[in-house]
Amino acid sequence: MRQTVLTFITIIDPDQKPKLMGIFETISGNLLTNNYIPFPSVSLLHFASFVIANDEEPSSLLIFENNFDGEVSAYLDELLSVAGPGLHQIYQCCSDYPETTFRLQKLKQYLQSKIMRPNAFHIGNVGRAASVIKENQQVREKFQACLDDLFSKRSPTDYTSENLRKEMLTAVTTGQPGLITPLPPHQTLAEKIVPWVRLILIGLVLFLILLIPALIALPFLRKLEKTDEVDTTPPSASDIEQFIGTENRITQNHLAVITDIKAPKFRLYLLRFVLYAVNLVARIATKGKLSGIPSIHFAHWSIINEGKQMLFLSNYDGSWISYLDDFIDKAATGLTGIWSNSFGFPRTRFLVLDGARDELRFKAYSRNHQVASRVWYSAYRDLTVQNIDKDSKIREGIPKTLSKTETEAWLKLF
Repeated sequence: MRQTVLTFITIIDPDQKPKLMGIFETISGNLLTNNYIPFPSVSLLHFASFVIANDEEPSSLLIFENNFDGEVSAYLDELLSVAGPGLHQIYQCCSDYPETTFRLQKLKQYLQSKIMRPNAFHIGNVGRAASVIKENQQVREKFQACLDDLFSKRSPTDYTSENLRKEMLTAVTTGQPGLITPLPPHQTLAEKIVPWVRLILIGLVLFLILLIPALIALPFLRKLEKTDEVDTTPPSASDIEQFIGTENRITQNHLAVITDIKAPKFRLYLLRFVLYAVNLVARIATKGKLSGIPSIHFAHWSIINEGKQMLFLSNYDGSWISYLDDFIDKAATGLTGIWSNSFGFPRTRFLVLDGARDELRFKAYSRNHQVASRVWYSAYRDLTVQNIDKDSKIREGIPKTLSKTETEAWLKLF
């Protein structure tokens, strides 16, 4: 199952912003059953959010994040079938939405014209549809209830691993033929191999082509780095309180960061190149981790606003502090390579050195450029990336013939 990551970006009509904020407050106040977007009815959806960029400026941007299964057209058909009238009211608050009455096809065409594909993205649980993730969770819960029932009657030591698995399978799969049907692979063979081939070949070509230009450009980059302004402003207490008030309500959190890209144009071109390289690496990071970080469900970087700004959106597990600590400890080089091209970022050397390793300034910078998630939805609110992976392994193991060692490993997943 292919997953798609994108945003729809539109310009808000300043006169309609109060109405738009009221709609978002209504949606957030009743996220699962509101009349605008009944998110649980969108079966293809993993995560979604509404973010406003440049909120203090006349031309604010409405950013609608969507992480979903399949292709755009089919997804929009499902989304609009359950939320068309609500989205119509939302986009009536945008300056270039021409429709006064709801017409599904016109709204679909409008949204298709506003698609922003990411420059780089990461998916934690590759190839698992949102519906399958939720089904796998239910299967695991049935097995756990079965274990509780079995162990209430007999001691765990009375079972061999093979007998325990057999009784569990009998209890849970009887009358459920779908459970003994193998799940499709996370990726096809081509999907596994092609990113590696692309990474190696493109990496080699870029190295050969860009080696001399890079050596020439390096002194220019160092000159710019030595004069870059560093944002030393601490985040305000009110901003921190606002963000903390919306975080840690469920197992996961959402992060939206918008930064201004440095001048001259050289920094924009360099950023595009870095994001292209990051995306190549991310395409082979299909085991639930990006640069060793195991907590990212979906994340992406996009150059927006005619090349003036960069947008980062992430759906992740755990707290903001632990997430930033993971970035610093495990991915500081790549992180610095990306954000070193943004105004105010902690001082860097040679594109990828220092920067995010300046922990206090990096965390302050992240808070200062974080924007509020006006609406944020997760289709599986109590599951981590690792939970999803374990549930998938449990489900994948059902129809298999396992050795004693494999059976013991399968039982340890519970």
